[in-house]
Amino acid sequence: MTLNRENPSPENLGLLYRVSRALLKEGEYGELLSGVLDTLIEGLGADRGFVVVREAGEFHATTARNFRSESLSQTEEVVSRTIARSVMESGKAVLIGNAAVTAPYSMERSIQLLSLRSVLCAPLVASDEAFALIYLENREVANRFSEEQRDLLDEVCALAAPRLRAAVAMSQAQRRAEALELSHSQSDGILTADPEMERVLQTVRQIATTDLPVLIEGETGTGKELIARALYRHSARVKGPFIVLNCATIPATLIGSELFGFVQGAFTGANRDRVGFIGAAHRGTLFLDEIGDLPLDLQPHLLRVLQSGEFTRLGNSRTEQVDVRFLAATNRDLESEVKAGRFRADLFFRLSAITLRLPALRDRPHDTRLLAEHFLRSAAARFGRPVPRLTEDCLSALISYSFPGNVRELESEMARLAALATADVPCGVDLLNERIRNRGNGQPALASPATPVAPMSLQEMEKQLILSVLQHTGGNRTRAAEILGISREGLRTKLLRLQISADPDPPS
Repeated sequence: MTLNRENPSPENLGLLYRVSRALLKEGEYGELLSGVLDTLIEGLGADRGFVVVREAGEFHATTARNFRSESLSQTEEVVSRTIARSVMESGKAVLIGNAAVTAPYSMERSIQLLSLRSVLCAPLVASDEAFALIYLENREVANRFSEEQRDLLDEVCALAAPRLRAAVAMSQAQRRAEALELSHSQSDGILTADPEMERVLQTVRQIATTDLPVLIEGETGTGKELIARALYRHSARVKGPFIVLNCATIPATLIGSELFGFVQGAFTGANRDRVGFIGAAHRGTLFLDEIGDLPLDLQPHLLRVLQSGEFTRLGNSRTEQVDVRFLAATNRDLESEVKAGRFRADLFFRLSAITLRLPALRDRPHDTRLLAEHFLRSAAARFGRPVPRLTEDCLSALISYSFPGNVRELESEMARLAALATADVPCGVDLLNERIRNRGNGQPALASPATPVAPMSLQEMEKQLILSVLQHTGGNRTRAAEILGISREGLRTKLLRLQISADPDPPS
């Protein structure tokens, strides 16, 4: 029996009315798809319903519901690809009374595994193209759907297609975003093919659930904060706060009040109480970046918090108690700083219960290509442009460059390429920044590990690097800080600590 369009039955009119109401209801796109499916499942006697899309040749449900108006679990979001393909390619509705005994469907393994009986499937068509399917089934009852219901579903799809097209597209985008977020969270945003870096990540997973302090060592831009955030995300404190304090960006005269907090009237301008970073991190994690720049006179107070959880706000006599896990990072050799008397030995030993050392990008040649292409895709997506392709010569130049700013410098360079690249023209060496193209006028920006260098302390090496970058930028501190991957205030602090004059002479 086919649908009587001249004089539809009250049941069919009622279903069309409920579908129309669902289509007109305000709300999120996911709610719209779910509402339409729930109405059809109830009105046509299905036990499950799906909005099915095809991506990269594969069919999957972007929305899946049961007769109880509940979402199906991911393992239940399974439909017959054979039936879906037939409807998508023909653009016509399909009615199957009993898929288990109906050729050619009964021969398909998926039909047998799903124990399918009644199936009703119709395409959603826009611009003469099926962009999705409404797929209804009843696995318990054979011949559950009628020819009249098939025609009715065709009418519903014709009515709903214009409204559902945007909803399906948004639902697909949301699913892709969730998949990317899951992938990102599983990798903690750290892409690597380097064995040493992989060992660091393995250690992160092993120690994350402990409350031990962790010291993260590595050059500027190697990803120390990413590692700290990974430790936090995998810890039992993930529901608590994650507080970050960069000790190099706050003037020495202010860092004490910022770290420990103060009470009203503690000093001129203290017109209210302030909790401070330590208090704000209660029952969470405090990440102290550039811990080597913490003033020596504050270090005993920090040690006290590490040992007992006790601290005192500036201007207060009352001791407060906190429950905080401490993570710290530095681009300096703290052992050398201890020997030089610039860092307390007891604080160093307390902080470095576990030490993670991050390799520089120049020591991770496989990661340069991996990260370059990842950053290029990300930047192109941000700018709404096609993803440029790097030539092999361009990749070789990137791998040969020492990247004193490490991963952060590479990311900045890829953003620059994405902005400058011409559509459909591969990115060659000529498009790279001059310092990468010329590698410092024919010389590596830093001596490679295989090249002998004069013995010197890490502090002297850091001083030589900063002098070299300042020379390269003609004394432009903003540009020098960008290359080094630190803030301008952080560079100023280092210049003071290393006693580098405002207009440094070229390094010898």
